[in-house]
Amino acid sequence: MRGFVHIKRLFGSLLLFLAVLVVIEAQEGNSGGLVPADLRRPQYGEAPRYPRDVVIGDLGRGTAPEAAYAFARGVLQALLRDTWDSSFIRGLAQSRRGAFNTVLEAAAPDRYRIGGGREEPDGSISFLFRFLGSSLGASGELYLVLDEGGWRLDDIIIEEPRDVRGAGDAYPYDFAPYERFF
Repeated sequence: MRGFVHIKRLFGSLLLFLAVLVVIEAQEGNSGGLVPADLRRPQYGEAPRYPRDVVIGDLGRGTAPEAAYAFARGVLQALLRDTWDSSFIRGLAQSRRGAFNTVLEAAAPDRYRIGGGREEPDGSISFLFRFLGSSLGASGELYLVLDEGGWRLDDIIIEEPRDVRGAGDAYPYDFAPYERFF
């Protein structure tokens, strides 16, 4: 019985000590609990965080130049709208257009996603992309090269359409912002 009384006193003292620590922490301005404020808010100069697509990775411009990103978006919009006379895709070979039309007609996309661009060893810029329809989607990669007049479409690769409905079965949350804690 005496041991139980000592345990109660020790536990009571521990609770009192923790209560004092919480009060001191609140008075020092760290009212967010145990996680410091520096970890709860973005740091100055920290890049904005875009969502992640499970197929093509981080969305947004990535490390590609802004002009290349804008041109790549123009290419994808022209393909999505089926405007083959657009200056963005005018240079695409006539023989390749049939293959693209077949894939895009089967997928029936109504939107696209573009992954962050990266510079290739030969100096070109590549972007992963994905066209999304109500039930099918098609992924691919496009390559841009810098010409005298600006960016030009060098090559584009697109895969066969796949069912996108199964992608919703995965866990829908991205825990990447929390990776820096571990």
